[in-house]
Amino acid sequence: MDRNDGYVPDGLYLDGRPHLVEIAPPRDGQPVLARETFGLADQLNRENHWQWADVSSDGTHWSRFDGHRIQVDIEFHTVNRREVNDWKGRDEIRAEGTWTLALARQQVWEGSLRQNPLDQLLEIRRIAQQLQEHVAINWRDATPVAEQLIGRRVYYQRIPAVVSDTCVLSQGCVMLKPVGVAEFPIHISTVDKGEEDGWDRDEVKVELLSGDVWWWRDKPAGEESAHG
Repeated sequence: MDRNDGYVPDGLYLDGRPHLVEIAPPRDGQPVLARETFGLADQLNRENHWQWADVSSDGTHWSRFDGHRIQVDIEFHTVNRREVNDWKGRDEIRAEGTWTLALARQQVWEGSLRQNPLDQLLEIRRIAQQLQEHVAINWRDATPVAEQLIGRRVYYQRIPAVVSDTCVLSQGCVMLKPVGVAEFPIHISTVDKGEEDGWDRDEVKVELLSGDVWWWRDKPAGEESAHG
Protein backbone atom coordinates (compact mmCIF):
# COMPACT_ATOMS: atom_id res chain seq x y z
CA MET A 1 0.00 0.00 0.00
CA ASP A 2 1.19 3.51 -0.81
CA ARG A 3 2.65 5.23 2.29
CA ASN A 4 0.45 8.26 1.53
CA ASP A 5 -2.73 6.26 1.02
CA GLY A 6 -4.98 6.08 4.07
CA TYR A 7 -2.29 7.07 6.54
CA VAL A 8 -3.29 7.42 10.18
CA PRO A 9 -0.43 8.36 12.54
CA ASP A 10 -0.09 6.78 15.96
CA GLY A 11 -0.88 8.58 19.19
CA LEU A 12 -3.40 11.06 17.86
CA TYR A 13 -4.68 13.39 20.56
CA LEU A 14 -8.22 14.44 19.69
CA ASP A 15 -10.05 17.08 21.72
CA GLY A 16 -13.80 16.92 22.21
CA ARG A 17 -14.01 20.28 20.47
CA PRO A 18 -11.58 19.98 17.56
CA HIS A 19 -9.37 22.75 16.31
CA LEU A 20 -9.84 23.56 12.63
CA VAL A 21 -7.28 24.68 10.08
CA GLU A 22 -7.52 25.68 6.44
CA ILE A 23 -5.94 23.05 4.18
CA ALA A 24 -6.49 24.55 0.71
CA PRO A 25 -7.23 27.89 -0.93
CA PRO A 26 -10.87 28.97 -0.46
CA ARG A 27 -13.35 27.52 -2.96
CA ASP A 28 -16.19 29.77 -4.07
CA GLY A 29 -15.24 32.10 -1.23
CA GLN A 30 -15.52 29.38 1.42
CA PRO A 31 -12.48 28.13 3.38
CA VAL A 32 -11.60 24.44 3.07
CA LEU A 33 -11.27 23.31 6.69
CA ALA A 34 -10.11 20.17 8.45
CA ARG A 35 -9.65 19.23 12.08
CA GLU A 36 -6.07 19.40 13.30
CA THR A 37 -4.30 17.65 16.14
CA PHE A 38 -0.99 16.16 17.26
CA GLY A 39 0.30 12.64 16.73
CA LEU A 40 3.52 10.66 16.61
CA ALA A 41 5.52 11.71 13.60
CA ASP A 42 5.94 8.51 11.61
CA GLN A 43 7.50 5.06 11.66
CA LEU A 44 11.05 6.44 11.51
CA ASN A 45 10.69 9.32 13.95
CA ARG A 46 8.37 8.27 16.75
CA GLU A 47 10.00 10.37 19.45
CA ASN A 48 8.56 13.59 18.03
CA HIS A 49 5.00 14.80 17.60
CA TRP A 50 3.84 16.56 14.48
CA GLN A 51 0.66 18.42 13.68
CA TRP A 52 -1.75 16.51 11.46
CA ALA A 53 -4.84 17.49 9.46
CA ASP A 54 -7.75 15.14 8.80
CA VAL A 55 -7.94 15.65 5.03
CA SER A 56 -10.35 12.74 4.60
CA SER A 57 -12.82 14.39 7.04
CA ASP A 58 -13.60 10.97 8.51
CA GLY A 59 -10.32 10.15 10.21
CA THR A 60 -9.15 7.62 7.59
CA HIS A 61 -6.33 9.76 6.16
CA TRP A 62 -4.20 12.42 7.82
CA SER A 63 -1.64 14.74 6.26
CA ARG A 64 1.17 16.42 8.11
CA PHE A 65 0.15 20.02 8.74
CA ASP A 66 2.83 22.69 8.52
CA GLY A 67 0.63 25.55 7.32
CA HIS A 68 -0.81 28.74 8.75
CA ARG A 69 -2.85 27.92 11.83
CA ILE A 70 -4.69 31.24 11.53
CA GLN A 71 -5.02 32.89 8.13
CA VAL A 72 -4.00 36.56 8.13
CA ASP A 73 -5.13 38.84 5.28
CA ILE A 74 -4.20 42.52 5.09
CA GLU A 75 -5.42 44.86 2.35
CA PHE A 76 -3.53 48.12 1.99
CA HIS A 77 -4.55 50.94 -0.36
CA THR A 78 -3.01 54.39 -0.81
CA VAL A 79 -4.41 57.32 -2.81
CA ASN A 80 -3.62 61.00 -3.32
CA ARG A 81 -6.56 63.38 -3.23
CA ARG A 82 -6.85 67.06 -4.08
CA GLU A 83 -8.42 69.31 -1.45
CA VAL A 84 -9.47 72.86 -2.28
CA ASN A 85 -10.47 75.09 0.63
CA ASP A 86 -11.64 78.49 -0.62
CA TRP A 87 -12.18 79.83 2.89
CA LYS A 88 -8.58 79.16 3.90
CA GLY A 89 -7.23 79.88 0.45
CA ARG A 90 -5.62 76.48 0.34
CA ASP A 91 -5.17 74.11 -2.58
CA GLU A 92 -3.23 70.92 -1.86
CA ILE A 93 -2.82 67.27 -2.67
CA ARG A 94 -3.21 65.11 0.43
CA ALA A 95 -2.03 61.58 1.10
CA GLU A 96 -4.85 59.22 2.08
CA GLY A 97 -5.47 55.51 2.26
CA THR A 98 -7.23 52.67 3.99
CA TRP A 99 -6.37 49.22 5.29
CA THR A 100 -8.28 46.21 6.50
CA LEU A 101 -7.33 43.18 8.55
CA ALA A 102 -8.99 39.76 8.34
CA LEU A 103 -8.23 36.78 10.55
CA ALA A 104 -9.51 33.34 9.60
CA ARG A 105 -10.99 35.03 6.49
CA GLN A 106 -13.17 37.32 8.64
CA GLN A 107 -12.57 41.08 8.57
CA VAL A 108 -12.08 42.31 12.13
CA TRP A 109 -10.40 45.70 11.79
CA GLU A 110 -10.05 48.68 9.47
CA GLY A 111 -8.14 51.93 9.58
CA SER A 112 -6.92 54.99 7.74
CA LEU A 113 -3.37 55.59 6.54
CA ARG A 114 -1.24 58.52 7.54
CA GLN A 115 1.38 60.43 5.56
CA ASN A 116 3.86 57.57 5.56
CA PRO A 117 1.84 54.37 5.13
CA LEU A 118 4.76 52.12 6.01
CA ASP A 119 4.70 53.47 9.57
CA GLN A 120 1.25 51.92 9.90
CA LEU A 121 2.59 48.41 9.35
CA LEU A 122 3.91 48.21 12.90
CA GLU A 123 0.51 49.23 14.25
CA ILE A 124 -1.22 46.63 12.07
CA ARG A 125 1.16 43.96 13.35
CA ARG A 126 0.42 44.91 16.97
CA ILE A 127 -3.33 44.77 16.40
CA ALA A 128 -3.13 41.45 14.57
CA GLN A 129 -1.04 39.87 17.32
CA GLN A 130 -3.36 41.07 20.08
CA LEU A 131 -6.47 39.94 18.23
CA GLN A 132 -5.06 36.46 17.68
CA GLU A 133 -4.70 36.16 21.46
CA HIS A 134 -8.14 37.62 22.23
CA VAL A 135 -9.67 35.74 25.16
CA ALA A 136 -13.22 35.81 23.76
CA ILE A 137 -12.42 34.50 20.27
CA ASN A 138 -11.37 31.07 19.06
CA TRP A 139 -10.12 31.70 15.54
CA ARG A 140 -9.88 27.97 14.81
CA ASP A 141 -13.49 27.25 15.66
CA ALA A 142 -16.00 26.60 12.88
CA THR A 143 -18.38 29.06 14.56
CA PRO A 144 -18.01 32.55 13.00
CA VAL A 145 -16.49 35.19 15.24
CA ALA A 146 -19.70 37.25 15.23
CA GLU A 147 -21.62 34.27 16.64
CA GLN A 148 -18.97 33.62 19.27
CA LEU A 149 -19.24 37.18 20.55
CA ILE A 150 -22.96 37.92 20.36
CA GLY A 151 -24.58 37.67 23.78
CA ARG A 152 -21.27 37.36 25.61
CA ARG A 153 -21.40 38.65 29.18
CA VAL A 154 -18.74 41.26 29.96
CA TYR A 155 -18.00 44.24 32.17
CA TYR A 156 -17.69 47.69 30.63
CA GLN A 157 -16.01 50.14 32.99
CA ARG A 158 -17.02 47.77 35.84
CA ILE A 159 -20.67 47.82 34.77
CA PRO A 160 -22.21 44.43 33.82
CA ALA A 161 -22.93 44.41 30.11
CA VAL A 162 -23.64 42.11 27.20
CA VAL A 163 -22.50 42.11 23.58
CA SER A 164 -25.72 43.24 21.93
CA ASP A 165 -24.65 43.51 18.28
CA THR A 166 -21.72 42.62 16.05
CA CYS A 167 -22.71 44.71 13.02
CA VAL A 168 -19.52 46.78 13.54
CA LEU A 169 -17.21 43.76 13.81
CA SER A 170 -15.50 44.58 10.50
CA GLN A 171 -14.31 47.80 12.17
CA GLY A 172 -12.85 45.89 15.09
CA CYS A 173 -15.76 46.79 17.37
CA VAL A 174 -18.86 45.39 19.03
CA MET A 175 -21.94 47.02 20.55
CA LEU A 176 -22.53 46.69 24.29
CA LYS A 177 -25.69 47.17 26.35
CA PRO A 178 -25.71 47.56 30.14
CA VAL A 179 -27.27 44.94 32.42
CA GLY A 180 -29.22 46.04 35.48
CA VAL A 181 -29.27 49.74 34.55
CA ALA A 182 -30.81 51.69 31.69
CA GLU A 183 -27.62 53.49 30.72
CA PHE A 184 -23.89 53.33 31.26
CA PRO A 185 -22.50 56.13 33.49
CA ILE A 186 -20.84 59.12 31.88
CA HIS A 187 -17.56 58.02 30.36
CA ILE A 188 -14.66 58.79 32.67
CA SER A 189 -12.68 60.43 29.85
CA THR A 190 -15.50 62.94 29.38
CA VAL A 191 -15.52 63.80 33.07
CA ASP A 192 -11.75 64.26 33.21
CA LYS A 193 -11.77 66.67 30.29
CA GLY A 194 -14.75 68.64 31.52
CA GLU A 195 -16.52 68.01 28.24
CA GLU A 196 -20.26 67.87 27.73
CA ASP A 197 -21.55 64.33 27.66
CA GLY A 198 -23.13 64.07 24.23
CA TRP A 199 -23.04 60.35 23.46
CA ASP A 200 -25.75 57.73 23.79
CA ARG A 201 -25.21 55.57 26.85
CA ASP A 202 -27.92 52.92 26.46
CA GLU A 203 -25.73 51.12 23.90
CA VAL A 204 -22.08 51.84 23.15
CA LYS A 205 -19.65 50.94 20.38
CA VAL A 206 -16.40 49.56 21.81
CA GLU A 207 -13.21 48.26 20.21
CA LEU A 208 -12.36 44.60 20.69
CA LEU A 209 -9.05 45.68 22.22
CA SER A 210 -10.49 48.36 24.48
CA GLY A 211 -9.03 48.42 27.98
CA ASP A 212 -12.49 49.39 29.28
CA VAL A 213 -13.86 45.89 28.59
CA TRP A 214 -13.37 42.90 30.88
CA TRP A 215 -14.39 39.84 28.89
CA TRP A 216 -15.18 37.45 31.76
CA ARG A 217 -18.51 37.64 33.59
CA ASP A 218 -19.98 34.40 34.88
CA LYS A 219 -23.42 35.36 36.10
CA PRO A 220 -26.25 35.20 33.53
CA ALA A 221 -27.48 38.52 32.21
CA GLY A 222 -30.18 40.02 34.42
CA GLU A 223 -29.03 38.39 37.67
CA GLU A 224 -26.77 41.22 38.76
CA SER A 225 -27.31 44.54 40.36
CA ALA A 226 -26.18 47.78 38.81
CA HIS A 227 -22.85 47.36 40.56
CA GLY A 228 -22.26 43.75 39.50
